[in-house]
Amino acid sequence: MSILYSLLFFLTPLVMSLSNSEIFELPKMYFVYSLTLVIIIVHLFNYLNGKAPLFRKSFLDIPLILFIVSQIVSTIFSINPHTSIFGYYSRLNGGLLSLISYALLYWILIVYLNDKLKEKIINYSLLSGLIVATYGILQHFGIDKNFWQQDVMARVFSTFGQPNWLAAYLCILLPLSLHRSIHKSYFILPTSIFYLCLLYTKSKSGIIAAIISLGIYGIYYFFKNQNKKLLIVIYGLLIALSLIINNPIKDKLFPQKNLEIVNLEIVSLNITKSEDIRTIVWQGAIDIWREFPLFGTGPETFADAYYWTRPAAHNLTSEWNFLYNKAHNEYLNYLATTGTFGFITYMVLILFILYHLRRTIYLIPFLSILITNFAGFSIVIVSLYFFLLPALTIPALESTPKKLFIHHKSYFLFLILIFGFLGFQILKYYLADISYAQSESYDRQQKYEDALESVQISLNYRPDEPVYLISQGTLSAKLALTTQDEKYINPTLISLEKATQISPFNLNLWKEKAQAYYYLSALDNDYYLLAIDALTKATKIAPTDAMSFYLLAEFYDRINQTDSAAKNYQKAINLKPNYDHALFALGKIHFNKKEYQLAKTLFEKTILIAPTNLEAKDYLAKITTSTVDKHPIIE
Repeated sequence: MSILYSLLFFLTPLVMSLSNSEIFELPKMYFVYSLTLVIIIVHLFNYLNGKAPLFRKSFLDIPLILFIVSQIVSTIFSINPHTSIFGYYSRLNGGLLSLISYALLYWILIVYLNDKLKEKIINYSLLSGLIVATYGILQHFGIDKNFWQQDVMARVFSTFGQPNWLAAYLCILLPLSLHRSIHKSYFILPTSIFYLCLLYTKSKSGIIAAIISLGIYGIYYFFKNQNKKLLIVIYGLLIALSLIINNPIKDKLFPQKNLEIVNLEIVSLNITKSEDIRTIVWQGAIDIWREFPLFGTGPETFADAYYWTRPAAHNLTSEWNFLYNKAHNEYLNYLATTGTFGFITYMVLILFILYHLRRTIYLIPFLSILITNFAGFSIVIVSLYFFLLPALTIPALESTPKKLFIHHKSYFLFLILIFGFLGFQILKYYLADISYAQSESYDRQQKYEDALESVQISLNYRPDEPVYLISQGTLSAKLALTTQDEKYINPTLISLEKATQISPFNLNLWKEKAQAYYYLSALDNDYYLLAIDALTKATKIAPTDAMSFYLLAEFYDRINQTDSAAKNYQKAINLKPNYDHALFALGKIHFNKKEYQLAKTLFEKTILIAPTNLEAKDYLAKITTSTVDKHPIIE
């Protein structure tokens, strides 16, 4: 058991896989599932052989049970039970299964915990973090700059795929490493490496969390610890790094001329500040809670529910067409998706942990989790520490349980069968994602037959996954279009319908469904009307999503239903006044109707927003200098 928990903390941060559809979080979650299953079966064998008790009481039992119950109740009333159980597809963390896994890991850990295991967990955590942070620093100097699409030298993400996620992880390790540094000076080096990598993430929330948590630690231990000189040296080193390395806090306190130029460039590109976007998303989360106050919309359903209450102001941000699968605030995320019941139990759980950790070093890293979660959300490794850090304060179990008298072969066979089945399910789900990733690769290469074959393998492993079903439907429709073969029509229709039945409020599924129907319309015009119906459904799911109305208008426009097209273009413009594509499209409709003054206004707005739109300039030139059908354009 000691080996298993050491592996859990050491390997989870390092796990990543280029073979998966999501390189970082998804494989980490499957690794945790796999190790959790092994830990459970080993624990049960130990229990049945009288080597360990099945359960041990702890301070966290009641709040943790209440929290899990709240998640189960919320899942029962979920708008998308599939997502609530398994988690949002590309993340998984936060779904009911993941939360139950973390709770079981906690309850089993406290049975085996002793000083030696605590020491191992911290040592392996720091060793793993040192590998992660070293890789992150090397990224800043370009070790893999040509491998990723992102500018990884500007903001490193190491084995986490996102700078803020890496920062949240480093903030957990920093106080633990710093605490070791006070007693063992050679730990100053890993502490410096952690902090340097944190600065290279340029994560505002991460750096703020580090400043607050390390500040609390420094104040407390300065008056408690006798080795004040070493503490001053370490903090002086960290402050020096903060002043030397460019980071958001330093740039705010000491703005530079070249930074002002960069800021001007950002303004010219209309990049909205992250805090402004978060404010809008938070408002949407609060509005979800107001509509579903008791049990929310279901764990991990934010991506579906947010479109119901999404503020129209989101359309005016630079991320207006991004899908938000989290509220980017863990507390509001729980409030929206699990309601008042889930939120209260979550906060009670936190308060119990804070009270129990108040006189231990583990309070500081736990505080950093609470801070980074305020402007973000928990990832796999952060959730692992959230649930298991409290266990490290519990003293070792002293009494030895009595051996149970159970026939050896019977329980051995039973456990092997049950956990063999569960292990096979985890393996199938993981292999299904690998095949799905391969399908996406073939699709990008326009190898539609190979792509369809790969996603069908995914469905053989996991037949009820909407992501795979909608992919199969879209690929079948593409093959129907390219081959003009009607044999692909029925599989398309079945897959599309099943996908939206399982996830009826997933906006992206309805848009992809409309696209698939559009492909089929090359064989039968009736499918075009079904595409319009699907997009109409999308506008009802997302009444403030400008793009949904624009797409619906485009489909009407293509079949010359100009009144319906104009109506939906106008709705898109009302929601997003700077929507240049909608302005231009509506301008063309008015131009063709010879309503030239309206068209002129729309084309002028288009050019003002998108100066490179040459077509709009051509239309405007026709209006101002020419005549159309022998009628004067400007009288």
